[in-house]
Parts: sequence; structure tokens; C-alpha cells
Amino acid sequence: MIRGSVGTGARFSGQAAQTAKLMLYGLLAIVLMAMDHRGEYVPRVRNVIESLAEPVYHVVEWPFRAAGNLAGQFASRRALRHENDDLRRQLLAQQADLQRLDTLREENRRLRALFEGAESLEFEYRFAELLRVELDPFSHLVLIDRGSDDGVTVGQAVIDGAGVMGQVEDVHLHFASVRLISDPNHALPVQINRTGLRTVAFGLGETDRLVLPNVPREADVRLGDLVVTSGLGDRFPGGYPVAEVAKIDREPGQTFARVEAAPLAALDRGREVLLIRSIVREAATPDETENAAQPGPEAVPADTPDEPEAPGETAETPQ
Repeated sequence: MIRGSVGTGARFSGQAAQTAKLMLYGLLAIVLMAMDHRGEYVPRVRNVIESLAEPVYHVVEWPFRAAGNLAGQFASRRALRHENDDLRRQLLAQQADLQRLDTLREENRRLRALFEGAESLEFEYRFAELLRVELDPFSHLVLIDRGSDDGVTVGQAVIDGAGVMGQVEDVHLHFASVRLISDPNHALPVQINRTGLRTVAFGLGETDRLVLPNVPREADVRLGDLVVTSGLGDRFPGGYPVAEVAKIDREPGQTFARVEAAPLAALDRGREVLLIRSIVREAATPDETENAAQPGPEAVPADTPDEPEAPGETAETPQ
């Protein structure tokens, strides 16, 4: 009995304590409401608490804000990188198109110069392209895409739109090799266009220099003089541009001056050349001459009345 009474009293005291707390909280709430209604203390307290908590809020929020900004920057940077890559690819494609246009324009210019030069020729010419170039110090050879099947012959002259390049050295069925005028073993009969002075131009193994060693020391040769083929040697037709005089050395006591000339042809550039040769007309055979002399049917004159014989003129037959 005593134990039951003790348990019941403890339970009652606990409930009373809870009730007292609730009443205290309710009274405190009423007091605060009354104070807020009269003196508006709650907003002030709230403002003070917010002012005190704001730095803590910013400190707590800063890592999340920094993380968000960093993620945004990475996203923007990634987007900019992709955009730059796309723009770079577009730029490269446009540059490639422009380069192709420049190439086509330059090719058009070379071909125009080539055929404009050919229009003034009095020789038969054939277009060809370079297949291979060999420019070692001891041999300057190029391979062209024309051969004996195209009528190419050994010794045939080769030019480009600016001047003489070389001559055919070896002929195959569908290609031929051409020795350039810059080859150390090549010699070309030339003359100074201004004065007609004849000499020989030798290759030096360099595409930008020829040497004219047999020019008399007192000869009238000037810088910039045009050197053309002389037509001697039955190889190159006369009058084709070869080079321009670039250097003259007249040493005292020497019989000959050393003259160097710069080739006009693009020996180390370009891809198009012309093969030229004189047009040789075969002599007409006697039968062809006789057939040419006979008038055609349309050239037969119309019948004319017989002329009357003169009086006293009779045809006598020999006895």
C-alpha cells in the first residue's frame, strides 16, 4: 500500500510540474504579446537577433556560394572553349578555302602568262606538267608528263611563261626528262638583246644564277640587259628570253669579264611548261604538185565558140 501511494504521488507531482511549465509559457507569451502591442519590442529584438546572426549566415553561406560560382565559371569556361573550338574550325575551313582560291588564282595567272607568251610564238608548242624535280648540285633535271607518244623529241626546247627552262634530254613513251639551263653541264648559245653580242650561258648548279664567261672585258654589257637565245646550235629557236644581267666583274689584266645573269624562268617553282619546236613543212611531191596545178571541175572554163580561121590559112597535113 505504501509503495502504491508513493508511485501515485510521484506521478501527480510530475503532471503538476508540466502543467506549471505550460502555464508559465502561456503567461510569458501573453506578457510578450502585451509588450509588443504597446512598445513593439518584438521587432526590435528580432532585428537585433538578425543583426547578430547575419555574419554567421554569410559565413555559413559563403562556401555554398563560392562552390556555385566556381561551378558556373567552369561551365562558362567549358562553353567558351567549345565555342572557340568551333570558331577555330570554321576559321581554318575558311582559310583553306581562301588558300584554294589563291592557288586557283595563281594557277590561272600562270596559265594566262604561259599561253599569252605562246600566242606570239611562230613555232608549234605543246603544254606539259612537271612530274618530278631533281635539283642536286651536280644535276638539275625535271620529269614532264609528255613522251614520244605525244611527239616529244630529244633536244626539244622547254620554256615557261617567263623564259627558257631547258631542253629535252631523254624521251620515253609517256614521259620525258628535261635538263634545266641551271645544270652545271648545260650550255646555251645566247646573245645580249640590246647589242646583239653573242656568247654562251653556262649553268652553275644554282637555279638563280648563270654565268657568261666569254664576254670581252670592254664589251658593252650593262646590268639589267636582257639575255636571249641566239638560235645558234640548232637547239633553241632564237629570240627567247633567258636571263637578265645581274653582275659584271671586269678585273684589270683579264681578257674576259665575268658576267652573271639571273634566269627569268621559274626553275625551282611552277608546274606548267611549254614544249616548242619549229614547224617544218615537207616539200610537195611531183604528183602532189601536178594535182595541185590541175584545175578542179569547177574551174573548167565554159565552152567558147571556135574562132574563124584567117582567109587563106588552111591546115596542111604533112605529106
